[in-house]
Amino acid sequence: MKKTLFIAAIFSIFNFQASTLKAQQPDALFKLLQHEWTINADGTSDYHYRHEVQILSNSALTAYADKGETFVTYNPDLETLTINEVYTIQHDGTRIDMPQNAFVYQLPSECADCGRFNHMRELAMVHTGMDLGCTIVVDYTIHRQYSLLNESIPLERECPVKKMVVKVNYNHNDTEVRYSISGSQYLPENSVTRSESIETGDMSQQLLYTFVNMPQAPREPYMPADIIPTLRLFNGVPQFTPEFNQNKLPEAHNTSAYLLTGETFKSITAIRDFVVDDIHLNDIHPSHLGYTHATAAEVWRSGCGTATDKAVLLAAMLNNESYSARVIGDNMDEVGVIVDTLEYRLDVRRKNAPELIGKAIDEVQKIDRRQEVAAVLDTLPDGFFTLRIAQPSPDALPDARYLTSVRTTPLRSVACDIQSNTTYTLPKGVKLVGGKISRKLSFDGIGSVEISVKQSGSKIKVVQNLKLDKSLIPVNEYDSFRQLMVTWQSVGSLLLRSK
Repeated sequence: MKKTLFIAAIFSIFNFQASTLKAQQPDALFKLLQHEWTINADGTSDYHYRHEVQILSNSALTAYADKGETFVTYNPDLETLTINEVYTIQHDGTRIDMPQNAFVYQLPSECADCGRFNHMRELAMVHTGMDLGCTIVVDYTIHRQYSLLNESIPLERECPVKKMVVKVNYNHNDTEVRYSISGSQYLPENSVTRSESIETGDMSQQLLYTFVNMPQAPREPYMPADIIPTLRLFNGVPQFTPEFNQNKLPEAHNTSAYLLTGETFKSITAIRDFVVDDIHLNDIHPSHLGYTHATAAEVWRSGCGTATDKAVLLAAMLNNESYSARVIGDNMDEVGVIVDTLEYRLDVRRKNAPELIGKAIDEVQKIDRRQEVAAVLDTLPDGFFTLRIAQPSPDALPDARYLTSVRTTPLRSVACDIQSNTTYTLPKGVKLVGGKISRKLSFDGIGSVEISVKQSGSKIKVVQNLKLDKSLIPVNEYDSFRQLMVTWQSVGSLLLRSK
């Protein structure tokens, strides 16, 4: 039986690793990806987008695959969309222009259940004439009734990019464009050039970035937050309402009765989970709304909102319960909350563990557990039982089942010092199959693990000790870290048998 379970586990891990490696093979290639903004003297702006993407696999050919359709969201109240050209160059060089009936104007699906956004529109372009090796060209311009620029551009995409061009045209007298790249340490060597040119006559200026041979974005689990290099462009701060970080819910919307648990982190994450699960996300870029937001009460009543709207609501709900919370992030779509003088980051899109802000990421999480409990056994045929072992692991600790044998990016874990000693009391006559277990493993500068299982009479003593020295694991130390995690999680249950 144990052999069967072992083979099944190995087969499961092999299948996961094989599918992960397969996923890294690109389905397409961006020959060109271009973003261009022009800040006009009349207070308006224009966004010009172009991509030329080549299809490399059959799976990218179908209409509902990743590259078979292109979707453009815009706001008719603030924006005017102009399609410049859309066509397909087939493998043999034949050009197929997209027919008019392949352009479909519709309400974005994320806005379908929210009346606040029923004015939004989405243009779906169903590409025609596609064959293996073809190149799809899409080129459009969005004219906007405002000149604010506040963009975060990921420099690695779902498939490799041969060339990416980012331009900003503006008048130096009217505005100043600021820029930065986060995660620049992950950029390929010699991949980026930047230039700035000024025409002295009218002070017109152009900022130009060119990125070449950008790899496909990694898809590995437990990656650092900044693993995708991102270009930030902005010429001002969005003019949020004065009460942006002091937004309060009406008293009728008190959250205590059904969300708070009495434990600080559990209470905070319970409120965050409510916002993630029960407030529908209208995944609209802030630019389409002129970088405005709704009040917390409006988001609460409508049950929906953008990521910024949801952040406003979450901050208000936390402040409503006497926590100190504020909206943060490059796109104002995260929440910072103070716990014991330290600030933690909360994500409104997903239920990640709160992330400590402004302190060393290697602050050690300590767990010291000593307990004696009655064993709860699961019955198997032929007088066998299993005893599930409770493992005292921090939320951010990686699961060994998802750690592939080969890794190309650093891994985000958690620095910890776990000391656990649990004694299980067994029913009379039940014995541990295979005798005692003793496993130890240690790597300098990474950590150590110790697992011990020993039966004495009707007692089984389980010792689980794990020490991880750091939370960011570089690629050259990944194999050692993976061995620690596999060893740490190797005793999830014990096989027992009655006499």
